[in-house]
Amino acid sequence: MSPDKRPASHGNGDTTTSSYSLRLPGLIMGKGPAQVHEFTGMWPLKPDADLVAFTKALAPGGFLQPPGASFSVVTTKLGLIRTARWFVAKTQHFDGWTLFFISQFDSSLEKYFDDFVLNGKENLYLIWGQCVGCPSGPEVTAHDIVEYIARGQIKTLACYDALPSLTVGTIQKMADWYNKTEKFQRAISKDGGKLEDKVNAFLKELAAPYPAVESDAQIDTEVGKQWQLDDVPQYLKEMSSATR
Repeated sequence: MSPDKRPASHGNGDTTTSSYSLRLPGLIMGKGPAQVHEFTGMWPLKPDADLVAFTKALAPGGFLQPPGASFSVVTTKLGLIRTARWFVAKTQHFDGWTLFFISQFDSSLEKYFDDFVLNGKENLYLIWGQCVGCPSGPEVTAHDIVEYIARGQIKTLACYDALPSLTVGTIQKMADWYNKTEKFQRAISKDGGKLEDKVNAFLKELAAPYPAVESDAQIDTEVGKQWQLDDVPQYLKEMSSATR
């Protein structure tokens, strides 16, 4: 798309005052105290990109720092990311295959990329090191790689979030309180023991910190053998002809 034909910027602002090369603030969902932000980006894959190694890096035990860490466990500890996905496709912008990354999170885009830096350059390079132009070498920092990631930002046409006014932490806290309340209800329905003791025990447990709810990730480690369905255009054409 030529510069003079690009869509108008989102209503959330034209640019960001960011330490990264972010040209857009991304779409923002929610009108209350909590908001959900999004980021979408694309980067050209190297001709010899190893997508099996790519997906294994995201699988349990694939991270280098700390050794054997799991992507989903590390992401859960950040407490911000609601969803993230990677996929590959072909576009008119790059030769060969293009890597796409889409994420929604409970923070500003600036804070989100600050957390990316905390992943460490080794882990980041396992993913974006498969892309053309990603910084490499002993002098490269995690910030350098995140800067490269930020430069791949593209606009999102539309996105949806079911609970933008609730953060991940709030949702987990509510789930914890609900489980503790159910346990209290069962306790008072049983005979025996003083009600006052049961109430005090419930209030003490309710005030205790809640454990983080474990997240999950689905990884297709076979994707390198079939990067994408090459026959989608032909399949759509056949389906369209069949329904006429």
